[in-house]
Order: sequence, then structure tokens, then C-alpha cells
Amino acid sequence: MIVAVGSSNPVKLNAAKMAFTKIFGNVNVISTEVNSGVSHMPMSANETIRGAENRAKLSLEKNVSADFGVGMEGGVEDTEAGLMLCGYTVVVNRKGKIGVGGGTSIVLPKIIAMRVMDGEELGNVTDSIFEEDDTKKKYGAIGLLTNNIIGRTELFESFCIYALAPFISPEVYDR
Repeated sequence: MIVAVGSSNPVKLNAAKMAFTKIFGNVNVISTEVNSGVSHMPMSANETIRGAENRAKLSLEKNVSADFGVGMEGGVEDTEAGLMLCGYTVVVNRKGKIGVGGGTSIVLPKIIAMRVMDGEELGNVTDSIFEEDDTKKKYGAIGLLTNNIIGRTELFESFCIYALAPFISPEVYDR
């Protein structure tokens, strides 16, 4: 089975590989650079899902040998609790069947939320505050804020498994 992931980010590639392997066994994951078609820092769950869907569909289009296209997108969602980190994964197959998984995960500290609301990209803000480089390709904001108890790879792996639910349980989803 060949899985085309709309990203070159090792976190997203590893998350897809782990999720698909758990469900389907041995898979080949292909990195495909595609544009999300949304802002660099999606500011709502809907925009984040739209970006993930665009990535999934474009990665499948660009890789004619792929069985699945996967898009993963991180963003933020403004809630009553505060600005929350969110992430979504969309999986699409050659028949056009789509699965979506993800959600909001953690309230961002005000020092981070204010800068993101002012237009800065979350990865750049966390890199600056935690004095690290390219954390979005490692453990991400979630890893930094939880002292790496939960990392970005594990989070996106879960979201990918959620997005695969319609393919795991078609007898329920296809009714």
C-alpha cells in the first residue's frame, strides 16, 4: 500500500506511517509538497480542516500510484477557554472516500496566544519563547507545553487513526 502525505515534515510522515502500519500492516509513505490553500496559520478548526483536505486531495492527485492521500494541518481555535491549539488529519482514497480526525487539544499560554492572534505563526512563536529551532518538525508546541509527555507525532498519529475510522469500520460509516 502506498500513502502520499501532503508534507515533507518528518513529524507528519512518521505519524502517518505509524497509523497506517497499525491498521494495514506494511505501507510505503511518500512525501509530497503541496499547498494547503489556507493561511500559513489557520485561525479556526474549519480552516484547519480545509487545509488538511486540500493537502490530502492534492497529494493523491500528484502520486498516481498512491492508494491514499493524507493531509495534516495544525492551527488554532478561539474558544471561551482561550486560544486552543488544534490539529486535523484528512484521509482520502482513490474512490473519493474521505475521513476526518482531530480536534482541539490545549489552551495556549497568553504569551503565545497574543502573538499568534497578532499574526505570528505558532512554530515561530514557540521557537522564540523556548529558544529552540524548528520545533514544529520535532515535538511541536504540544511537546514543549507538556514537557514532551505528549509530542506532535503522537498527536497526529491519533488524528490519523481517527480519520481512518471510515475505512476501518465501513459497515457503520457507509450506511
